[in-house]
Amino acid sequence: MPYILHYAGGRALAYTDSGDPAGYPLLIQHGLIASIEDTWLFERLAGLGVRLISAARPGYGASSPYQMRSVAEWGDLTALLVQELGLAEFDVLGMSSGAPYAYAIGQRFPQQARRLFIFSGTPALFDDEILALWPFPVDREAKLPALQALARDLFFKDLPPEALAHKDIRDSLANDCFGPALDFQIRCRDWGFALSEVPQPVFMRHCREDASVPLAAAEWTARRLPNCRLQVVEGDVHFSKQALDEFVLGTIAPTLSA
Repeated sequence: MPYILHYAGGRALAYTDSGDPAGYPLLIQHGLIASIEDTWLFERLAGLGVRLISAARPGYGASSPYQMRSVAEWGDLTALLVQELGLAEFDVLGMSSGAPYAYAIGQRFPQQARRLFIFSGTPALFDDEILALWPFPVDREAKLPALQALARDLFFKDLPPEALAHKDIRDSLANDCFGPALDFQIRCRDWGFALSEVPQPVFMRHCREDASVPLAAAEWTARRLPNCRLQVVEGDVHFSKQALDEFVLGTIAPTLSA
């Protein structure tokens, strides 16, 4: 079961703290359809002696459905968790839709956040040039109820009962799809900071034929970051445990002793 951190009038921020409690902290930013309780995805990292900390964004799972004004506000919520856990420094892993929130943490913690790792990350959709490379329709004026309905239709319509028992489905459906809907809404609006304000080394991995996030959009995002190394791998895998394990072993593991 996740831990609960209360803030701002009793709102809840759910988080997990697993792996080696004495290990170097890694803040994991989950994707669009995800559960922070799916710690099995990070067994490879746990085996390397890493402390794995993952917070559920507003509306996911047991986190209150709080209307963030921008992606930058996630940095402020993460600050509450960093203070609660007494973290002096840490790395950040952003996967898919978690990438913008990883950048927000980097901008919010220019000293404490040492490195950012981005796996098949959602690009900087607030930037019109990058948005032009996005293959899916975007309405920057869309309201949350409409986006909640969109999320239900896209991801959860006619799911069999056994699928509804999966943690990632359960936690993403929570609060009537508030979490995915909020992500849809704020990722294409002003993030509240510029990518030029993210000072850390960013290690970005992207598949050449990723059908969910076009490589061209990832390349443009990488160019906006001051210190980004983009690794392009062949294939069309957006996410799999095997691909994540390869990223862990090939990119994250070598930095742990640095």
